[in-house]
Amino acid sequence: MLRAIYPLAVQSGIDSETYWELDFEELMVQIIANNHNRIQSLRERAVMDHKQSEMMAFALNDPAKMPKLEEAYPFIQDTAPKQAKPTTEWQQDQMELMKQAQKIKTLRQLKNT
Repeated sequence: MLRAIYPLAVQSGIDSETYWELDFEELMVQIIANNHNRIQSLRERAVMDHKQSEMMAFALNDPAKMPKLEEAYPFIQDTAPKQAKPTTEWQQDQMELMKQAQKIKTLRQLKNT
């Protein structure tokens, strides 16, 4: 009997060496647990795939209404480290332009006095 279910047990995720050390009840418990874990993993993947498709729909159709990362995936709020916003190239250019404008304004004021 144990030889008959050996391929199924190994396919279920039980190590081939461990298989021979377990009795029938332990084998069945391990097979059921492995299958349950696999089904749970597939469920989690399905939820994440569905959520990803929702986010893609927002990105393509209405990016302005796209929820933030923490709103879309609330379970990562506690684990996500706080990061500073990276400045984009146009923001850096804008800051440089404002500095130059301030220099010009200061020079004009000095020239007029």
